[in-house]
Amino acid sequence: MADKDKYFFINEEIEFEPLSDIIKRKIVARGGDMMIVEVHFKKGAEGAMHDHFHEQVSYCIKGKLEFTVDGETTIIGPGDSVYMPPDSLHGAKILEDTVLLDIFTPQREDFLQPKN
Repeated sequence: MADKDKYFFINEEIEFEPLSDIIKRKIVARGGDMMIVEVHFKKGAEGAMHDHFHEQVSYCIKGKLEFTVDGETTIIGPGDSVYMPPDSLHGAKILEDTVLLDIFTPQREDFLQPKN
């Protein structure tokens, strides 16, 4: 990895990874123990309830979604954020086309693995 690639992440050079026909993501920055992932959801998509040992913050850039964290549910929109502690059960129902920035610590190593 060149030094430039350690510090600077040029958005137009980063490709999306399709997760389904209505969800795609790309890692927009990572280093040390941190990672930022841009996730695009089409209306009607669902982030299934799940948990992981990472801390996570989701920041809504565009759209509207119903977020549940450890049994508490609220609707968030542009400019709103959600914090998920380690091992918290969380998921979302997408009410409008939505773009989120997900910040993880430590990095989601599983996101870096090649897909078959």
